[in-house]
Amino acid sequence: MDQDTLLGPVAPIRGLCRMSTERAQRGYPLTRFLCGLRHARQREALVNDLEGCLRDSGLSALEKDMLRRRDFVAMLDHGAATVAVAKACRAWGVSLVELGALGRGQSAQDFITERKRANQGQPWAF
Repeated sequence: MDQDTLLGPVAPIRGLCRMSTERAQRGYPLTRFLCGLRHARQREALVNDLEGCLRDSGLSALEKDMLRRRDFVAMLDHGAATVAVAKACRAWGVSLVELGALGRGQSAQDFITERKRANQGQPWAF
């Protein structure tokens, strides 16, 4: 772990990537698609007919593949906005804890256990 900050110690996270203009531009079509999941009709299409939903999406083959595999870490690395990826998680019934665990290569229970241990004595401990 690196130095402590106002928000606590800085911990390296596997799969963490810095957002850049280039990355955001590359990920914009995927972000736009994922943000469309705020509409119930779009969420239902994603869950019930993924291929039909993707066929009409205008996404690249790479972006469609990420969605088929539900590879949230790859979506973030590609440049999709975090909040947009969270919308996809919700549509597929994946919690934010599970998303955090996936990003660290852990099970949800291991992630929770590690976070509780790391947060002991901190004001935000859970």
